[in-house]
Amino acid sequence: MLKRIITTTILAIAACAACLAGNGKEKAIRGFSGGMMVHTGYLSGCDNPFNYDAAGATFGIGGVAKLHLTDHFRAGFEGYFSNMGLKKDISDGSFNKVFWTGLLADWYWKCGKFYPYAGISLGGGMETAFYMFEGDKHDWLPEPVAVYNKKPFFAADPFVGMEYAVGEALRLTLKADWLLAVRKDGINRPMGPRLYFGFIFAH
Repeated sequence: MLKRIITTTILAIAACAACLAGNGKEKAIRGFSGGMMVHTGYLSGCDNPFNYDAAGATFGIGGVAKLHLTDHFRAGFEGYFSNMGLKKDISDGSFNKVFWTGLLADWYWKCGKFYPYAGISLGGGMETAFYMFEGDKHDWLPEPVAVYNKKPFFAADPFVGMEYAVGEALRLTLKADWLLAVRKDGINRPMGPRLYFGFIFAH
């Protein structure tokens, strides 16, 4: 359901941008771009009552849509899912999943075919943690020593990246970020860097 919401929102932004970009001689919007990205990274940290340090590689996918408001400033929307499978000190099948979405703003520059950029995304998300301290995910037996927890957070996600223009409409993008998931009792953990790669279609 959340994936459909992200896709629908990105398409709606792109459609609005196309309409606005074509109205009037003075264009309020200089263009738009959007696409999909996959990511990986490494997270670590503990904020649970078991003193369990959830650490490992995370993988995920998401999308972004941006309106080009000036020659150097863009604003838009993004959303991602990220999953970290856990095996260290607990049973295989444990995981830490994060979904977040938000409004973004970035500043970019053109250097030939390269477009370096830096910005921040502000929004919200949900962390889902399942820690199974005993048992086996392949059986159908109840797991008495396990915990399941969901908690929302405010998301502040600074990022830097580089786009490379393959043609007039297609760009490759490489981005790095550090998601700051803030709750009322502090910054959520595990946390760490993520690296994104994807295809961006620009107009």
